[in-house]
Amino acid sequence: MVNRCQIVPIFMILTAALCGSDFAGRAAADEVPAGPTHIVLIGGFDSDPTPAQLNGTARRGEGNSGMFQLRNDLRRDNISAEYFNWNGTPPGAINTETPPGSAAIVIHIRDHIKTRPDTSVRIVGNSWGGHTAWEVCNALCDEPGCSIPLVVFLDPSSAGRPNSQRPAALPKNVTTAVQYASRSAVVWGPWQNEPRMTPVDLADPKQGFLRPGGPPYTAIFNPNSHIGAEWDDKIHADIRKRLIAR
Repeated sequence: MVNRCQIVPIFMILTAALCGSDFAGRAAADEVPAGPTHIVLIGGFDSDPTPAQLNGTARRGEGNSGMFQLRNDLRRDNISAEYFNWNGTPPGAINTETPPGSAAIVIHIRDHIKTRPDTSVRIVGNSWGGHTAWEVCNALCDEPGCSIPLVVFLDPSSAGRPNSQRPAALPKNVTTAVQYASRSAVVWGPWQNEPRMTPVDLADPKQGFLRPGGPPYTAIFNPNSHIGAEWDDKIHADIRKRLIAR
């Protein structure tokens, strides 16, 4: 069971605002393998990994960060990957008094490319982390060698995020993007007139993500829809295929 003790009341606040306005027991995989591809994963609101996730004792599907779990899965496949919280803090430090914001992730990418100029960076952002992913790409827009071949937005949201509005367009340095989206009231709507974006409607039975006992992706006000997307192994597997294919 995912430990998200604070997300439900916050989700209800955000929703109300919108309406009115086999890997168990494996290590944490702390070694980052070298390689030409580097994946940056960005978690959502209150998605900081738990101590058990950080020390590798959390069972699969347990903890507070589905994106951190995906980071470890990628590392086990010998893919270079790093995780940040939506506010730019490293794992375990989301409550830092003065978080660095997306600037810390921009610096991380710059340093990685400086060390390995042949690196191809892909970004995966969940919920508020989707908005942060957009900020990171936008900040790197005019820098040589910092084009982003693929950005994945997983149930992205700007609802309730401080000083944030849903972006109007993809940054020009993004080659392609994929947006997995439930019907949750807090999630970005479809991008209009953006040929670089591939939409994946999680509530469309043809996409294959709706299943008995699975997250209720058709629900508008059920927090389990939004939370479920973060942890859905079927979505994670699809994201990994897209990352590796490119």
